Formats: sequence, structure tokens, C-alpha cells
Amino acid sequence: MQLPYEAIVALRYIKSKRRGPISLITLITISGVAVGVAALTVVTSVWNGFEAEFLDKLLGINAHAVVLKRHDVFRHSDDVAEKLRAQPGVSFVQPFVYSEVIAQSARGVAGVALKGIDPELAKGTSLAKFVAPEAFRRMIAATSTAIVTTKPRPLVLIGKELADNLHADVGDTVTLISPYGGTGGQPKTRAFEVAGVFHSGMYEFDARMVFIEIGEAQDYFRLFQTVTGLEVWSTDPMTSSTILEAAVTPLDPEDPRAYEVRDWSRTNRGLFGAVKSQKGLITIVLAFIVLVAAFNIVATLILLILEKQREIAVLKSLGATNRSIQLIFVLDGQIVGLVGCTVGVLLGLAICAVLSAYGLKLDPRVYYLENLPIVVRPLEVLAVALGALLAATLATLFPSWKAAKLPPVDGLRRGGTPTAPQRR
Repeated sequence: MQLPYEAIVALRYIKSKRRGPISLITLITISGVAVGVAALTVVTSVWNGFEAEFLDKLLGINAHAVVLKRHDVFRHSDDVAEKLRAQPGVSFVQPFVYSEVIAQSARGVAGVALKGIDPELAKGTSLAKFVAPEAFRRMIAATSTAIVTTKPRPLVLIGKELADNLHADVGDTVTLISPYGGTGGQPKTRAFEVAGVFHSGMYEFDARMVFIEIGEAQDYFRLFQTVTGLEVWSTDPMTSSTILEAAVTPLDPEDPRAYEVRDWSRTNRGLFGAVKSQKGLITIVLAFIVLVAAFNIVATLILLILEKQREIAVLKSLGATNRSIQLIFVLDGQIVGLVGCTVGVLLGLAICAVLSAYGLKLDPRVYYLENLPIVVRPLEVLAVALGALLAATLATLFPSWKAAKLPPVDGLRRGGTPTAPQRR
């Protein structure tokens, strides 16, 4: 297939070796585009990874939403849970008790969030992925022996980071101290045996959460048969807010707003908002690398036009139109942009592959994650490449327009002498 003569001339100009500085500047321009595209590809993939990891961790260790009573303590939780389970879109429901207490061991102390759960139901939740089955079996067995006179010591599940802070392990004793429920205004304390240590990979969760049997929690806080609320899992976490708002409305026909739904996206709005805003800001900052490369394309084409004034004049004398001259230099800029985008995408994907394969350790106390996450989204990579190519194309418009307006007589007058033939 024969290429248009504008494309053939543009390729010859790009590959010209007669003027060394032009080739060097073209190489630098291509490198600038490639670096900008590679940086954007890597950064967007890293922030996609952070967003995906946060979402996976949050939904992997927490319920999709919690249902709370608005104006009263939460009684008859079993009846409400049964009604919720019958609603469309609701996949799992379990009651819980929540409070903040102090955990103390023989060698450490820490403030923690205590959650009372039903260990039999918890085996069907996401928490079971991080807790040994034996720990659940021990908690269930301890609950079933409640009627025995010699009741065994209550059991507690703690996270790996908390276990390290308290220097406690399975079988050790951890005392929970609450300012509520004691006699005479004194704090209430109770000793628990560590039944298991879980490790979710989410530092905040592993360092703060402790789980005990819900009956123990109700007795510890003197809640009798009331609970803090219900943890609910939906069939689609992305639309759980809509699903559960519709599910709680018929629970109390006399007061449709008797129950409040706190969706995971609402309770973690600040975290995800920070991730999205930082991703946008860093993308804008790194986009300036591509813009600088686009200005380099302008400079490269201007130098190329100054070098090729005589050739432009000859082409016009042979009948080339202004549109053809303009197209030649637009193609030159697009070739530079296309090569730079291709190299940049390949370089960015290679860096992402290396980071994904070998990992980069992070401080979980700062980033809440242990390794740098990478998630490459093809549509975003394509958008970065097309954006860089568009910037390269726009950068060619002014120089190519100036080349098209160059009078042939001026080009012949200022274009210099043609290259002398080489002697054999």
C-alpha cells in the first residue's frame, strides 16, 4: 500500500541525519513524552491499587452496613434480624455489641474497640477468613457451658498488631477495663483468655479490634438482652446503601424512620475521599510533564521548519498545497507523540509489573497496608496515552501553520545552498 507523499516526507524529516542537533532534540522530546506517560501510568495504577485494597480490606473485615435504632435501645434483635434476612438483597445479618475499652496484659496496655459477636454466626462472616476455626469452636463451647457451676474463663480474639503491643499470645490473659458498669463509680474489669490471634493485613483493624462472645459483652456492660445494632451484608456492596434503606423501611410500619442505616461508604467517606482527591491532584501535577514535552515538540518543529525552509519552498513550487505542508509537520509531531506514548506505556506497564511481582514494603502505621498495591486499568492507560497524543497533536498546530504560510520565494532566498554532491 502506497503511503501519501505527506507521510513519506514526514518520515524522511524525522529520520534526517544531516543535522545532528535536530535528531538529539527529537530524541529528548520523545523521552519527555515517554517519561510523562510512564509516570502517569504508574501513579494512576498505584492509586487504583490503594483504592481497591482499601475497599477489599474494609469489605473483607467489616459488614457492608450496620442497622441502629434511632430513638431507643435496640431490643428484640432476633426478630428484627429475621425480618431483615427475608428482605431482597440482604444476604447475612448478625447482632453485635460495641464499646471502647482498655486492654491490659502483664506487659502492655492499649485502648481498643470491643465488639461482642455470636461465634456461631460469625463463622459465616468475613471475619472467619482471619480466625482459626479452633478459636470459634472454643468460644462456642465456652458459651454452651454457661450453666455449669465452674464456668471457664471467657475468651477473647485479638489482632496481631494488638498482640504484639500487649506481648500476648494464645492462652495468655488479657484484662478488659471499662469505665462503665462498675460499682461505686469504679471501672469494671474482667479477665479474658486469648482464644485466637487474627491477621487481616489492615493495621488499624489488627491493632484496635477485640472480639468476645455477645452474651459475655451484654453481661459485661449490663445490657441485658439489648444490643448495639445489627451488622448486615448485602448481595452487592456497591449498592448496599440503597438496598438496606429499602429493607429497613418495613421493619416498623408505625415509624418508617425507626432504624438508621450506616453504610460502609458513609462511615469511610473521609478515607476514600482523601484517596480520590490525592489521585486527582497528583495526576494533574504529573500531567505537566506531558505538557512540557508538548512544548518541546513545538520547539523541535520550529527548528525543523527553519532547517527545511528550502525544501518547503521547493515542495510549494512543485504544487504542494498549504494543507499538505501543514499535514507534513502535523504528522511529524504526531509521530514523535506516538513513539513517546508507546514507549511510555510499555515502560509504565513494565514498572507496574516489577512492583507487583516483587512488592514494595510500606509502613502499615502510616498507609494501613503492608505492601504497595498495583491495579492497572486498561481504560485509564488508554486515556493517558490518548491525552498525551492529543497534547502532541495540538502542539503541532502553530508550527505547521507557520510552515504552510511560508512564501516559496522567501524559502528559496533564506533556505541556504543545497547540499553538494559527494565525491566518489
